Amino acid sequence: MSWILTFVFIFSGFDVKTYAIIFSMCQVINIGASCFLSTPKGHLKAMKKKHRIIPSVLYILMIIITIVIAVATEIRGLVLLCVILLTVCYYWYTISFIPFGTKILKKVCGACFDFE
Repeated sequence: MSWILTFVFIFSGFDVKTYAIIFSMCQVINIGASCFLSTPKGHLKAMKKKHRIIPSVLYILMIIITIVIAVATEIRGLVLLCVILLTVCYYWYTISFIPFGTKILKKVCGACFDFE
């Protein structure tokens, strides 16, 4: 739903505020949808774990920042940058729930960007 909304936003004259609010609500729905794996209380408890706290906080902050930037500035490019950063935070947050996911991601990124 988020990606379809993004394509509509890019290729039409869609309102920036509306886009940011709907996209951010889609991200909140993503968090809610992941609660079916455990209870909402269990999911919140899992978000507070040591290896997951930074991705969780950044993900939630990017949701808020995206809405604030869209409402305050209405600059399409800046909102799109926030959406890209929000998507990166979402994937990092999601990978943190996979056993050894962040360690594997760090190794892959290290191998991809190793210039020695």
